[in-house]
Amino acid sequence: MTDVPQITDLHSVLEPHLNGGKLISYTSRYLTKPGENYGSVMLALNTIIENPKGERGELPLIAKLPPVTNQFFWNIFNPEATCLTENCVYKYLGPAIRSLQLEEGLEESQIFDGFAKYYGSRISLSPESEKVDRDAVLLQENLQISGYKASNRHVMFNLEETKLILKEMAKFHAMPIAVRLKKPEFFDRYVRPCLKRFDMNAGLSPEDKERMDEDVFQEIAIATNNNSNYVDRFRKLSEYYDDYFTKPDVKDDLYTTTAHSDLWVSNIMLKYDEQGVPNKVKFIDFQLVQYDSAAHDVILFLLTSIETQLLENHLDEFLLLYYKAFIDCLKSVNVSTEQYSFVGFMKEVHNHAPVQIFHAVFLTKIILADNSTMPDDYRDIGMAVINQNVGIKEVSERTADIIRLTEKFRLLYPN
Repeated sequence: MTDVPQITDLHSVLEPHLNGGKLISYTSRYLTKPGENYGSVMLALNTIIENPKGERGELPLIAKLPPVTNQFFWNIFNPEATCLTENCVYKYLGPAIRSLQLEEGLEESQIFDGFAKYYGSRISLSPESEKVDRDAVLLQENLQISGYKASNRHVMFNLEETKLILKEMAKFHAMPIAVRLKKPEFFDRYVRPCLKRFDMNAGLSPEDKERMDEDVFQEIAIATNNNSNYVDRFRKLSEYYDDYFTKPDVKDDLYTTTAHSDLWVSNIMLKYDEQGVPNKVKFIDFQLVQYDSAAHDVILFLLTSIETQLLENHLDEFLLLYYKAFIDCLKSVNVSTEQYSFVGFMKEVHNHAPVQIFHAVFLTKIILADNSTMPDDYRDIGMAVINQNVGIKEVSERTADIIRLTEKFRLLYPN
């Protein structure tokens, strides 16, 4: 792997969050390998901090940079929009959620704690700039040092992990709704402007977009023994998916919230107790957050990140568990839930499932990509690398499972 990108003027970003401390020095290394992260460059920093008493100590951090070394991903992820969105989540939304829960009398052990600690961000070296450039950086707690484990994208979550994640995901979705309802001026000023519709397809050339879609259709053909009905169905689903990105920003509704929009294995970290039981969850990578239905995240998570047999046996149970946790969270901060019903939630799931089924199948070849197909250098990843995993056994089997299960549970067709 090539030299690690340098962070100019790191102290000006970090020191305002050190309670009077100052940065003495730091070393850095790549945190993730090519193929584990696409929309950003992730660095592990070991910083030496001096507190106001003159005492020095280590502070492990993560520095998240835009995809500075890969123009292909810069075009797709459009940091000029997505960096602003992620900064907003850490800078405004996370603290607002915590404050509201404290104001409503929740104890520390009851508070949603699904965000890494924030240590500052910038979009440019120029304080006057309103445009994100290649000197943008976001600093956050190193969750691995804090005891959280990064997930292996080849290993789906088990039953205990899935239940815990769904409960915390429900809080992640419910609390922004509570903030919007209880602190509307704050939400409209600081949060809503950062949650504009983002078109993932806009950064693709027409040739790359066509190739990406055709690779999905080829995978469907392989997974279904060339069943033309399923291939035709996914051609229709691709239209739903494309339309989703170009629709106007959605209006406030029961389930409209800060949808993560990329909630799969690699964007969820877990902490375990001494017996190996998962007990805490952190969600990461918020650059694709949009203001949309919570159902999008629920569907994508289940289809991309859960063992097939668990979905076979527990899908209805998982949806009910999420719904109950969502309602309980709203009630905990004294938000009325009279309009919410499980029947209404299931309609929400069915209405949005077609978009996320296509999304899940597309992601499957990325999630389950053979590690040996990944280049040593992040800058060498492009469409050719992403698409070369079409047809490998693991991808085709998971694709077939997604199709079978979504048809079994009547998710493959919109209401």
